[in-house]
Amino acid sequence: MGGPQYLYHKEGVHDSESSVIEYLNDNSGNKGLLHPDFLYKPSSSSDFSPPPRVVEFYAPWCPHCQHYAPRYKKLATEVMQVQPSIKFYAVSCVAHHDICKAHKINSYPVIKFFKEGSYESTKGGVNNGASSVLKELGFEGGAAAVAVGGGETDKLRKADKSPNHTDSNNDKEIARVVPFRDHDVHDAWWDASVSFEFALKNGIYMENGSLPQEKQEALREWLELLSKSLPSQMGRTHDIINAILKNFSRAVQGQSELDNLVRDSVPSEPSWAWRTCTYGDNKMGYTCGLWELFHIMSVGVVEYNQHNPPIATRHASETLRNYIDHFFQCDVCRINFLSMYDTCAFDGCHRLSTNPSLSEQEWRELPLWLWETHNDVNVRLLGERLDQNKETKPNQWESQQARWPPLFACPNCWREDRSWEEEKVFKHLHNMYWSGNPSYIKIPTIGTNDSGGGSRLIPLRW
Repeated sequence: MGGPQYLYHKEGVHDSESSVIEYLNDNSGNKGLLHPDFLYKPSSSSDFSPPPRVVEFYAPWCPHCQHYAPRYKKLATEVMQVQPSIKFYAVSCVAHHDICKAHKINSYPVIKFFKEGSYESTKGGVNNGASSVLKELGFEGGAAAVAVGGGETDKLRKADKSPNHTDSNNDKEIARVVPFRDHDVHDAWWDASVSFEFALKNGIYMENGSLPQEKQEALREWLELLSKSLPSQMGRTHDIINAILKNFSRAVQGQSELDNLVRDSVPSEPSWAWRTCTYGDNKMGYTCGLWELFHIMSVGVVEYNQHNPPIATRHASETLRNYIDHFFQCDVCRINFLSMYDTCAFDGCHRLSTNPSLSEQEWRELPLWLWETHNDVNVRLLGERLDQNKETKPNQWESQQARWPPLFACPNCWREDRSWEEEKVFKHLHNMYWSGNPSYIKIPTIGTNDSGGGSRLIPLRW
């Protein structure tokens, strides 16, 4: 399928200097095996004995997998300097979905250790350092040497902290905070639709066989909510939803059945290309488009309630929560969202009503609560990125810049004390995700440079 495939390998270009071996499929120019010998014992009689190895299972769209990739490379380099026989592999669960299902990979990233000659693994974590990796693989002496000498990873953590991070691939400076990307309501609908289909292809079935009952219920409620809350202009998405709900007992039997239903309900394959959720890097598209889908749904509940028996805002938020719990595999992202929701962040337990209401003001609490939650995620991700790049923490102004909408796009949304005007923010959300006039809601990009020169900008994932 299309879409982002790999993190450690650029399509058509093999990095011979990389310490991480990316397992590739046929579409990448290298012949991949259905059962790679670092994960499966060869079926033919052979004296082959696999080396000690570390395997990362990941998804290229996962923000925390993207953050971990340079650390994994550095870890591999450090370990192999001590024990060259150890190999480091990476398996993309987008390119090799069946392999990941067979290994029951339900979240990303996942690290597994295999000792020399063995196909039995132990599970590690992204915080494993060189000494713990060596110890896990049975090299106690090497682990002690790293502990005495200090590892490269530890040295890097003590590196000079500069105000901006430099991309070692092209020596371009990466801005700390950049403006949100240009987009209008049609772009939002498009990106949300692409992410919806990408999720059906990559996020529903993480193991072989039919969906467990709890997941079936979560999926059905999510699709029923979307069928009511998405705008009619998202016709392709509605066609897919209707086909799945109509044949739900078939859809939950396996990935192939779900794929067939999607294929039969729409005339063409999706493009797997997001319009404005990327800065030329398609890996960023999925999670951004998924947030767009969530926001469209939340505003759509307000619209639906004006003309139909109302949906309780708590029911909508609970349905969203359960969907993320069961079908969003970025482990850290999921845990953080569930923690915020389950601890009533932003007073969600009181603002969102369990009982259907006839008050539009109460309905609006759903998109406003989700907007606050998303902005909190933006600020947290900014802090994590700066910390990863060994930069200083974001100041108050930078944290404000990470919140949407930016001041220049909706100056009346924000007060001088950085609190917000509820009516203005809801209107902006409604324009952006439901009835926007592109000439009115277009957000100009300030300071971007797509020509390749100057600073390379890392987008905020709204």
